[in-house]
Order: sequence, then C-alpha cells, then structure tokens
Amino acid sequence: MLYVVSCVILLATTYLFFDRVLRCLKVGNYGNKYVFVTGCDSGFGQRLAIRLDGLGFHVIAGCLTDQGRKYLSSNCSKRVVTIPLDITKKANIEEALKLVKETLPIDSGLWGVVNNAGIFGLAGPSEICNTEDYLEVFSVNLFGAMDVSKAFLPLLRKAGGRLVTTTSMLGRIAHSCSPYTVSKFALEGYVDLLRRELYNRGVKVILIEPGFFKTSLLSLEKLLTSITIAFNKTTDEVRETYQNFIPYFKRECTKAQAYANPNLDIVVDDYIHGLTSRYPRTRYSPGLDAKFIYIPLSYLPTRFTDWLLQLPS
Repeated sequence: MLYVVSCVILLATTYLFFDRVLRCLKVGNYGNKYVFVTGCDSGFGQRLAIRLDGLGFHVIAGCLTDQGRKYLSSNCSKRVVTIPLDITKKANIEEALKLVKETLPIDSGLWGVVNNAGIFGLAGPSEICNTEDYLEVFSVNLFGAMDVSKAFLPLLRKAGGRLVTTTSMLGRIAHSCSPYTVSKFALEGYVDLLRRELYNRGVKVILIEPGFFKTSLLSLEKLLTSITIAFNKTTDEVRETYQNFIPYFKRECTKAQAYANPNLDIVVDDYIHGLTSRYPRTRYSPGLDAKFIYIPLSYLPTRFTDWLLQLPS
C-alpha cells in the first residue's frame, strides 16, 4: 500500500513539474497575432479582450450591445476592434467574418477564435421547460458556437491557430438548470468531435470548463423571475410534483452566489494559456470547485451522484 501511494505521489509530482515547465514555453510574437472573441459585452469575454490587448495581441471583439462596444473602445488601445455580433443570426456571423477579413493583414489568418458567448436561460427541471426554452439556449450556447467555429475555421487553418470554446462543469455532470446543462453537454460533444476531426490539420481545439464564477449569468432576481413564470404556466400535477423546487432553487442560488469566485482572471488565465502556450491543454477546469468537487463527482458511481444531486421531493 505504501508503495502504491509513493508511486501516485511521484507521478503527480512529475506531472506538476512538467506542466509548470510547459506553461513557460510560449509562442511569442503576439503583436502579429489576431484573435476573435465572442461575447465581449461583460464577464470573461470582456476581461479577455482587455488582457489580450495588454499582451500586445490584435483583438476583434464581438459585442451584442452598443454599451459593450463603447466600454472596450474606452478601455483598450486601437489594437482592439469592436464589431456588432449576434451569434444566433447566420447573416450576422457572415458579416462579422467579412469585417474580420478586412481587419487582417493580406494573406494572413486568425491565431485564435474564442467561443465565449453564452446564456443561462430558464433554470428549471425538465418537466417545467418546453421546446422553446431549449431552443433559446441552444441558439446561443450550441448552434451559435457551431456556426462561428465553422465560419472561421478556414482562417484558423491558414494561421495554424487555436479554437477555444467555453463550456461548463455542468457539461460534465448534470445538475438541474436543464436547458443550460443539456446545451453544454452537447457543446462538449461537438468540440470533442471537432478536435479529432482537425487532428494533424494545424488547428488546436481547446475546452474551458469553469466552475462557478460571479458573472452576469448568476443573476438571482432574473433566474427566479423566469422560473416562477414558467412554473405557474405548468399543469397542476407538475406544480404539485415540484412544489418545493422554487424555495430549493432560491437557497441553492444564494449559496452559489456566496461561494462563486469573483476573480474572473482565474478563468481568463486559462484562456490566455490556451492561446499563448506552445503546448496548450485540451481541457482546462478553472476554479477550486471544478477541480475538487465537480470533476471528482463525475467519476464517482452514478448511484452515488444521483442520490447526492437529487431534487427535493
């Protein structure tokens, strides 16, 4: 037993050592590299655009709102170009692609595309949600990311660049918030397939799976309002079945907001490592909750996680 423990400790120490060494090996020449980021109005995307600008990258920041574009224009150098972007509309993505091509130097490609845009949608159990609730979330979290990836892959191949996509720990272990969770599971599958399809084709495909961080997605008032409206529209039988869900959800959201990490740079550090390292990981799991709660839970027997994550009766 002592021998096994010693071997595990040795392997873990060796892995951490080489991981630290590899983290120091950067691609360099940032000033000649262009990165396209979606969802830059707030949160991770906005912070990433600012950080990349500070490193000398040229950034094309896709923003849904005028407010988001104005904020970045006021807080970044001229290396950051903001463009209007609604990834639920293919025509808008095509227009963004055209603007990106006009921004790039002649005969050059994109070093990075970051699928960061996402929404939470209706945070309720499956019986309360309808097809439209799923489609609303899928249009951004899945189909939007797929359309952006497909449109910009030729530019990534041209530069031998990186496609970085944000999913979630809820894309590894299912727990409530049905449309969001299902969309992230689907997106994980798409990115895994894409990585294998592009293997040895010059593009590195990277997943970022954060735990809980304090972003605009965790707006308690907005989430409670949407779930209350949906709950009141269901049948009497469904309302009786899930009568304790809203108080439970309010308690869990309050807890999540309390322990959610306010330091967005923890996530952005992994985005940047994926874009700057010579040997980026295929998966990053920023956040202590991701590393020490959700990943271990995903490997435990299903019966145990079912019991632990069950909704109140």
